[in-house]
Amino acid sequence: MKTSAPLLLALLALCACGYREEGTRLHLGLDFRPAGDVHTQGSTREFLDDRGDRIVLRRAHVTLGAMEIFPCQRSSAWKWLRALSPIGTAEAHSEGSPRKLGTPYVVGLTLADGEALALGTLRPPPDSYCRVHLVFAPADADAEGLGTQPDMEGKTLVLEGERIPADGGPTVPFHLETSDVINAEVSLEGLTLSPESLEANRTLHLAYDQWLDGVDFVATGGSATNQILSNLARSVSLQP
Repeated sequence: MKTSAPLLLALLALCACGYREEGTRLHLGLDFRPAGDVHTQGSTREFLDDRGDRIVLRRAHVTLGAMEIFPCQRSSAWKWLRALSPIGTAEAHSEGSPRKLGTPYVVGLTLADGEALALGTLRPPPDSYCRVHLVFAPADADAEGLGTQPDMEGKTLVLEGERIPADGGPTVPFHLETSDVINAEVSLEGLTLSPESLEANRTLHLAYDQWLDGVDFVATGGSATNQILSNLARSVSLQP
């Protein structure tokens, strides 16, 4: 059977598009990377907060619930489309897609600073991507990393340690935890995946030495954990 030239060209173009989309890969990782000077001993970290108080952080675990990358803005309709994104809910193990990782990960300071944890690989269509949206949310029973920290089930963040006031006051022990959800967005700085550049790597950095800045340890009503979650969202950065 003879195939017409236009039909043959269309079939070849379709095959090429499928191959290119299948070939794109964005490898994502996460590590802890403090913004200032930190003394490390095992999984314990010591550093100064924004008030000059010394923080001895003996435990810090956080659950990254989902992350999704978005193409660069192209029209005035972008804000409307962005509002329709399912990211931002408290769903555990949300459905993944070529642009989204939906598997929750429990991570903590048992990782050495700068030691990257591989989160997974996205295979998005060729495009320029400008931002990644993150959701920190409670871990479900199947979250990665829960096996070594089973008490993190149902929790977004747990911090334990002591605060040593700069004015010489008594040491204040703390245990802070929350199951609330916080969203964060980080720039991808125009990451481009194309037939000429099919593969890229990006690592999320969490600056844990900023999480307790401005926190009132004796506050009630959840204001302390709300401040910590806000600090967590602001502490995220992303680099190749």
